[in-house]
Amino acid sequence: MARSQITRCTTLLFLSLLCLFPVAFAQTGPSKIACPQNLVRSAGPAAAHVLSAEERSYISGRMQSVLPDAWRTYLASVRAVLPPGTKLPSYVSEILDPKQPKQPFIPTHPADLPKLGIALSGGGLRAAYFAAGVLTAIDGRNTTHPTGSNGLLQAATYLAGLSGGGWFTTALVQASLPTIPELVFPPNAPAPNTHFGGFLSDLDIITPGADDAQNNAYFQAVLSELAPKVAAGLPVTMADAWTRMIARHFVNGTTAETILNPGLHGDGITFSGLQNLPSFNAHTQPFPIILWNAIPPALIDNPNDPQQLADIVPGNTVPVGSEIWEVNMFETGSWDPTLASFIPTRLLGSTPAFGAGRSKTDAQCFVGVDQAAYVAGISSNVFNGFNTTTNLLPFTLIGTLINAINATFPSPLSVRLDSAALPNPFKGVNARTYPSSSESFLSLIDGGSNGEVLPLQPLIMRSRGVDVIYAVDAPADLPTSYANGSDIVNTAARAKRFSSERLYPFPRVPASPQTFVDRGLTLRPTIFGCLPEDERIGAPIVVYIANGGASAEKRAKGEPGVTGVPTGQTAYSNELAQAFMDESFDIATQGLGLNSTSITAGQQWSTCLACAVVDRARARRGDKREGVCVECFNNYCWDGRE
Repeated sequence: MARSQITRCTTLLFLSLLCLFPVAFAQTGPSKIACPQNLVRSAGPAAAHVLSAEERSYISGRMQSVLPDAWRTYLASVRAVLPPGTKLPSYVSEILDPKQPKQPFIPTHPADLPKLGIALSGGGLRAAYFAAGVLTAIDGRNTTHPTGSNGLLQAATYLAGLSGGGWFTTALVQASLPTIPELVFPPNAPAPNTHFGGFLSDLDIITPGADDAQNNAYFQAVLSELAPKVAAGLPVTMADAWTRMIARHFVNGTTAETILNPGLHGDGITFSGLQNLPSFNAHTQPFPIILWNAIPPALIDNPNDPQQLADIVPGNTVPVGSEIWEVNMFETGSWDPTLASFIPTRLLGSTPAFGAGRSKTDAQCFVGVDQAAYVAGISSNVFNGFNTTTNLLPFTLIGTLINAINATFPSPLSVRLDSAALPNPFKGVNARTYPSSSESFLSLIDGGSNGEVLPLQPLIMRSRGVDVIYAVDAPADLPTSYANGSDIVNTAARAKRFSSERLYPFPRVPASPQTFVDRGLTLRPTIFGCLPEDERIGAPIVVYIANGGASAEKRAKGEPGVTGVPTGQTAYSNELAQAFMDESFDIATQGLGLNSTSITAGQQWSTCLACAVVDRARARRGDKREGVCVECFNNYCWDGRE
């Protein structure tokens, strides 16, 4: 979010917020419950992390009841647009549609289907709409523009998002996976709390009103919705106010007519509650994951700590080594070796009954903190960045809101108001390695604040066994609002830190974003993980689809693209949103490789994408790459040259 976007504050606004009188309405707050005997689950040693029993059960059920047909449907779409004279290697068909006798699925002997993860990057509304256009290109329900990749979305095992990509992920899964046009532009129908009203991005996320008076009333409505959380004894910060703004656009329950008013706006829709949706009971949705970052205590205590600053990628706000937090339907925590612990997501906001000087009476457990909008809101909370210039903060709208929150809902002195303040569920855990083990509250912020704006980490965990990642990247890598590959570079560098633990195997990638730019790797689909060394270490294939510039068609015509919108733009007209999605669709299907010859670009890419999808399963079978797949890998794979 650009600072220029949030300097619209006035004395009138500040005074009106200070005079806020909480509005009565039916919104609910967190509730205290009796604490379980064991709140924290250890994930085990880094080299052998254990997934939760619930996640293993869900993935197994999806493999059994959904993925065989999904991969079969995807294969049919690939075959439907095979270029004339092109034949798929036999192993592609045998992997995606194994010929098995009609018998019940045997969990101990499942077909070796590919395990696909989709990663959606941050980048505000730009990232949300880029994800919408790109995923439309791989949606099996897309019948108007067949791409040869239809059905890949339905065949995914995991769906990870952060910030703008986290907004999209949250909206999609909590609305039970509607078609993407229905998600973004739903039919004109009332939207009670059980229905999704669309992205509503023609109304600004921060200031949706038509004038100052409407916006002042809107801010009062937003803050009034924080009162139930305060009544439960939990602190509120700017992240909570931001959450209520995000809820109006990406969680069920809001229409253009109700957006300014206090009310439910997705209240009660929790991230842990997603598991109760019929679509999850039927295993028809990919397993969703949202990422957060944490500000380390050392940086809070001393913002100029040289050791901390030395580990921060320029342009970001937390060190690369800070633990990355994962939120899924069942658990919240971090896989990083310093913590390697989780609590049930439904108990977010709870604190344990152990640690130095603690007793069972110190434990406090809550349900209802893990609102879906809260999870998405933390993942996109960049407001800590304004504190890097202390003289600027008081003169921005964010500073005004923070002051109003503090005046209306005073919080403990140990709570930072520019980030999410979460009672530390891991207080007393791993005291020797976890820097926040002695902290009462955690300061949680945007999931890409460490420089990894593309959420690859949960998908490269060895224990999840993901074979191929469809990586959708739409950050603003300065000086432009397009991607330059920095996310991939930063992920590779961080993964190297854990090479001794063999925790995050990642393929070799260019050492510098300059290579991405010089070789045009963001201007076309690029495949990483094709080198022999990548296969040896068990790294997944990464299919990289970047918002690197205008589509190939527009570039050929000398026309500018429409997808280079700044992150700080918090409103899109419906016309821009549709044009943005259309061009994103074109970027996902343009298929221009390094050596494209006689085959049309779109046809060639759908064939080659299938080759990438099955490549790790091919290797497990002991087969060599054959035929068109050899040509495809020569054409689309990064060859290791800088």
